[in-house]
Order: sequence, then structure tokens, then C-alpha cells
Amino acid sequence: MKFTLEEYQDKAVDSILSSLAKARNGYREDGERTAVGLTAPTGAGKTVIATAVLEDLYFGTSTRDPQPGLTVLWLTDDRALNAQTISKILTASGGRIDANRVRFLGETDERTLEAGYIYFVHIQALQKNSTLHAVRADGTRNDKRSYGAWDMIANTIQDRGADFLVIWDEAHRGSGTTKTERKSIAGTIVDGGQTNIGTVQPPAPVVLGISATPDRFQAAMSAAGRTIRLAEVPPGDVRESGLLKDRILLRNIAESQSADNTMLGLAVKDLRDADQAWRTHHEHTGDRLVEPLLVVQVEPKVTESRLAEILSVIESAWPELTDYSVAHAFGDPHGPLKVGDKTVRYLPPEAIAGDDKARVVLFKSALTTGWDCPRAEVLVSFQGKESYTEIAQLIGRLVRTPLAKRVDGGDDRLNEVVAYLPGFKTDHVVRVVNALTEDENVKVEILITPEVCVRSPAVPNAVFELLDTLPSFTRPKAVFANRTTQLVRLAAALNEHGLVPNASLKVRSWIVDQMRAGDSQQKEEIDAKVKDILSLRLGTTVVSYGEALMLSVGEEEATIAERDLDGYYARAVRLLPDGSASWYYNDLCDRDYDEVDAGVRVTAMAQLGFKGLIEEQAAALIDMWRDQHQSAVSRMQRSTRDLIEPLWYLGTTPMHPTTVEARDAYPASTERIKGNATESIGTYPGHLYVIPAGKQNAGRFPVDTSRSSWEEAVLAAELGPSTLVGWYRNPSSGRNALAIPYEFGDKFQLMHPDFLFWHDDGGSDYVMDIVDPHRHDLADTAAKWAALARYAQDHGDRIRRCLAVIKVGDQLRALPLTDPGIGKRIGAATNKSLVEAVFDSDGMDYA
Repeated sequence: MKFTLEEYQDKAVDSILSSLAKARNGYREDGERTAVGLTAPTGAGKTVIATAVLEDLYFGTSTRDPQPGLTVLWLTDDRALNAQTISKILTASGGRIDANRVRFLGETDERTLEAGYIYFVHIQALQKNSTLHAVRADGTRNDKRSYGAWDMIANTIQDRGADFLVIWDEAHRGSGTTKTERKSIAGTIVDGGQTNIGTVQPPAPVVLGISATPDRFQAAMSAAGRTIRLAEVPPGDVRESGLLKDRILLRNIAESQSADNTMLGLAVKDLRDADQAWRTHHEHTGDRLVEPLLVVQVEPKVTESRLAEILSVIESAWPELTDYSVAHAFGDPHGPLKVGDKTVRYLPPEAIAGDDKARVVLFKSALTTGWDCPRAEVLVSFQGKESYTEIAQLIGRLVRTPLAKRVDGGDDRLNEVVAYLPGFKTDHVVRVVNALTEDENVKVEILITPEVCVRSPAVPNAVFELLDTLPSFTRPKAVFANRTTQLVRLAAALNEHGLVPNASLKVRSWIVDQMRAGDSQQKEEIDAKVKDILSLRLGTTVVSYGEALMLSVGEEEATIAERDLDGYYARAVRLLPDGSASWYYNDLCDRDYDEVDAGVRVTAMAQLGFKGLIEEQAAALIDMWRDQHQSAVSRMQRSTRDLIEPLWYLGTTPMHPTTVEARDAYPASTERIKGNATESIGTYPGHLYVIPAGKQNAGRFPVDTSRSSWEEAVLAAELGPSTLVGWYRNPSSGRNALAIPYEFGDKFQLMHPDFLFWHDDGGSDYVMDIVDPHRHDLADTAAKWAALARYAQDHGDRIRRCLAVIKVGDQLRALPLTDPGIGKRIGAATNKSLVEAVFDSDGMDYA
């Protein structure tokens, strides 16, 4: 893989491979047909996960043998989606999957599909009048084909069985259970039956369905009598990974106003600001330059004069844009569009993401199914108010991060999507928000009429420094299959930043030296294993015809074929971590070992468990480099620290230590939904980030306490003392939030206490209070507060008070989590009554 998988992606790949192995075995043993489902929300990287699955199927892993003869048929319902998916697979694979072994079904005219190839087909290509049929529905022959598409698929199923895999992309479409839906082309490929040309199709043995909304697929597969095995990606894991932008900003205008062109001009200004922010980020970090995009949804029956007006506004707001920077993706015409004296070029939806020259794209209705363009960061829609569902779906396609990671240490604007809805009044915006929040696959914060709050000049800089250095935790950005791979990545990073010159060569030398030492220490054992591998003992048993007696006449030895030795070495390469097998093989050859002997010796070492030695020594070098360079790295800019520090973490918990990042700006909603309308959110003084001067409620920070009167009471109590110098509404995710790991069941999660308060403790020393009002009837409440208690006691040099707050009857109660032993007692309180008992015995009234 070209990309390092996120932890949730790695787990999904492993789950799918396990399910596919069971599915293949089940079909071979008793004809059981299985549907494996990959359920993943928007932005999870479903195609990347599928690519990793294909690589591991074809090339094998340390625990799974390769399947080079596997034939894959990738099925979609859109021609453009096929081309886009192929491009994504080849990009993600980085050349490991041979582009010459990826074909469109229509390019093949053979009895069966070839082993080792991946074929793509969209359902329109198999319609009744398709040229891919050798015999048409009326019985006439197609002179241009010997074998039709249905024939090739059927013959491959019959000949290959479990070595034929159908991957059904966007599997929730065309997978219903009604009689009409069951006759769909996709459904016939998967579950067999009569085709649209009258032939009978056998069902596919094994199906992998990919979908964000899998209910229909599951129902259809269950109705077809298939065994269902699911690999599910939690939406929260995707957001935590940084693959989704942090928030969506919705901007509309007041009830009585109409200012379409003004809103368009503001959107172009937003695009320019994003463009400058990305260029600054590129210059400071060296990350790939992102060219942000504005998508403009014009009126359904837009006139040429209106288009001319739109182009004029865009030109006025950003005069430097060339005519080539503006394109259209209208369904008609599929070519250049003449608007007055200007010509707007046509850009197919699937080509938008890869065309960095396009900065503004005009379109009418929803873009192509599966359309994906992470650099699209600003949307303007001039559609009517009844299009709120379509607009919500479109916004949902814009939430992917263009660098496939959260942008830390820079402009928060780079983690946002902005949608301008000039034609939408308050109640229409409510419908858009409801459509977004009801979509379980779009887990992104939605801000209504947002205000970008800035650092308060009334808060001492020292408080921001305390926030920026506050110990926190994060999910790992990369999951490594082994410590050796982690060491290789660390070496590259240390070399890049001038800390360890030639670090990659030093890694290889280190591992080879350790393998040499192990080879010397276990020489006799390895030599014996080599001899065992090179010879094959054959037993002979004589059975006389017609007699029940068998006579064993002994054993004899034969020299094993070199071709089989190659297979043994290939397995050793998979067993030994990263490139260690080839490193030691080359070292042996440099010491005048014959190539065959070198390969056999590496194979023997792999079979004797040398992986453990290599991993142990890789961890030792990681530990050594951390001790040597940790101090220097801590003084580097945050982007460098974020790159290196996770690479030398050797802990057993899946959460990595880090620090909170004090942002420069904090976007916050100033309105909330109430029924079918919106209302203003209350604002409070003293926050670290405040509404800028010159705006309504300047110097204050909006906090929505409508869902919890407890939070309102906490703020009323905590904002009173004269020693308060600033407070912080802790976000629910991201690098700007204090995150504390807790274990619940067999999983590690992150909790985010609600409020942080800093007080002047005298002599310009600032101390921090944590106050966390929280429902105590939830199953994980005790685990969260036990973890918070450990955190508070571990950081007593920073934290003065740490309170958990609940409401019992009409009275708020507080539990001091800094008290000795309180973490153990609250951790044992596994239900609401037990929690209240601890608050009663160890807590106090909270004013």
C-alpha cells in the first residue's frame, strides 16, 4: 500500500479477509454462499480498505497464503464511478496491483474471465440492448462477440467457484427485496436467476458488498439465503482519524433580504481566504499544495443572462482568476458553454478532483453518484428551498479532508466546509441541518450562523501557553503491522529532519547485525533446519491388489526442487517483518553464500521464529533513538513533533500521549435549532476565545446550554470568583480538545471533560480547575470519571480542582476527583444508584 492505514481501516481489512476466508471454505465444503459486507461512513476510505484487501488476497500476508489465481468482478451502477474507482485503487496501491491486470469487462471476449485479473463493469453495460451480449434477447447473434458478458460471468462461476469474487460497490442500490427490485441487473449477477436476455445465471459464490447504508443490502442477502458476515467502521473512528473535516458552516440571510450576488461574492472571498491559508500551510509544512474549489449550484432553469451575471460576480470578486479556472458540469451540453463573450469549459464530475486548474465549478442538479472532491471547500446553492435533502447530500460529499488528515497547528479554516444558502430562510436551514444530522454517515459538527471567535486580549498569554502544553492523548495516526516497519518510518522522519543522517541504512545494518548474532548463537539449530528443508523424506507403502494387508518398506530421501524452495523463501519474506528477510539474504550473498543457500537459510530462520528477535531489536533501537533525540524534537515546531513523536511510542495502550493545541480561532454557532426555527445562543464573558470587536456580543463566547441546565449552573458558579482569568469550553474531539483515555469493555475510548477554568493563585501562578457535568445513567460514566480522576492526580502540579457534577433530584452534587482513592471507588460504581451512593458518601453540594 502506498498509504499507511488508519487503525480502524486496518481492523476492517483484517475482518474482511477473515470473513472471505470463511466464505471460500464454506462454499468449497458444502456450497454455502456468503455475503461479506463492508459498512463504512462517508470519508472512511472504503476504496482504500478494499484495495488493501485485494493486495492481501493476491500477495498474501504473514498469516495468509496468496491467492494469485483469484478473479474479481467489481460491480457499480455508474460508468464514471468505475473509472474513478480504478484510479483510486491504482493510486492507493502504488504500483503493487498491476494496472495491466485491471480491465473493463467489455474489453474481454473469452469463455471465462482470466485468473489473477480484476474486471470492472457497470450495470448499464448489461442492459437488454447492450453490445456486450453475444446473443440478444430476440435470439439474434452479435457478430462482434463470441462470448457475451452473462456467459463469461456464468462460466467463471462454474469453473472457478470460490476463486471468483464479486465486489458490489454502493451495494445498497439495486439490492431491494421486492419482486421488481430482485430482477435488477446487479441482483442477478449476485444471486442468479433469469437474465434480461432470457438466459439463466448461477449465483455468485462469494460477494463483498461495500456501502455506507447497508440495510437494504443485508435484507436482500438474507432474503437470498446467504450467510452474512459484516465488517463495520464506527463513524466516530473516522472523525477521530482526521479524514473528515471538523465542522460545516451554514450561512444564510435574514428573512426579508434578497442578496444572491452578495452571498456569491462572499463565497468567492471565502475561497480566496482558503487559497491563501493553504499556500501558507504548504510553505510552512511542505505538505502538498491544495487548490481549494468553489462549487456553485445554479438555478434549475438558469438563463444565459443569469449565468453571465454569476460569471461577472466571480470575476469581480477574484479578478486574477482566468477563464480556464471556471468550468461547468451541466448534464447538457457535454462540451464548452458559450455565455456572452465568454466560453466556459466542460468538466465531467469524475474529473473535477484531479483538475487543479479548476477553481470554480458550476452545476445544476446533484453531481454524479459517488462524486468525490475533497478540495471542494465552499458551496453556494441557488436552488429552491425544496432541495434541502439534495443539498444536504451534496454537503455530505464535501466533508473529506484533502490531505487525508486533520490540519493541525495552522488556520482552522482548513478543517471546515462553508455552505452559502442565499435562498434559504430560517426554517429551510433547519431542514438542511435536520437532513445532515439524521444521516448517520455524516458525523461532522454543524455550525449555524457561525462566528469565528479570536483569542481574548483580556486573557494573559501565559494561560494560552498552559493550554498549549496541557498533556492530552490522541488516537494514533498510523498503525504499524510490526515494530520493524515502525522503525523504518521513524528512520525516514529522523533523517528528513536532520537528526539521524543515513538513518535508513543504519536501520538495515542494525537489524542485519542482530540477525547475524542470532544466526551465530543458534548455528547448529539453523544448520539442522537448513538440512531438513533441502531434503524431502519419501515413505513407500506397498499394497497388493486384492489384499487387505499393506507393507511399509521404509523411507528414502530426495532433493527438493528449486521451485519449491522459491516458494518457501517467499513465505519467509511474509513471515519476517518489513524488509528484514531480503536485507539478510543480501548480506549472506555478500558473504559469498550461493543464492539458493542464502534463501534456504533465511527460510530456516523464519521457521525458527526469528521474527521475535527482529521485533525485539527494532523496539530497542526505537527506544534508543527516543532517548537520544526526544529533547531536540520537543523544541521543534508542532507539525514536526506530530510526525515524529507517534513513531517512537512503544506503549501498549492504543492512545498516544500528546498535548492540547491552542488554536488561533474558535468557530462557534451563534444560533441553535428550536422546533422549526432557530434562536440565539446565550453568550458568556471571560472565555479564552471571544467574538471579535465590532460585532454583536463582542468579547463574549456563545455556549449552547439548552440540552443541559447543569452546564448553565456550572457556568454561573464558576464564572463568579474574582481570581478567574479565563475559561475554555472543551471541544468534543480534535487536537484542540483535552482528551483522556478510558477503557470500557474491551475498547479504549477518549473522554473530553466539559469545562476548564484558570485562576490566579497568587504571584502570577495560574492553576486549572476541571469541571465535568455529566449524565450518570450511561454505562461508561464510571469508567470515564475513574480515568479523569487518574489524570487529575497524575497532573497535580497543574490541576487544583477536578469535579464531576451530577443532579440528584433538584440538587447538584459534586465529587472531588483529586481525593485519594476516589478513582477506584467511582470506577466500581457500575450503575446509576451506585454512582449516586459514591456522590452521597464522598461528594458535596454544588452551588
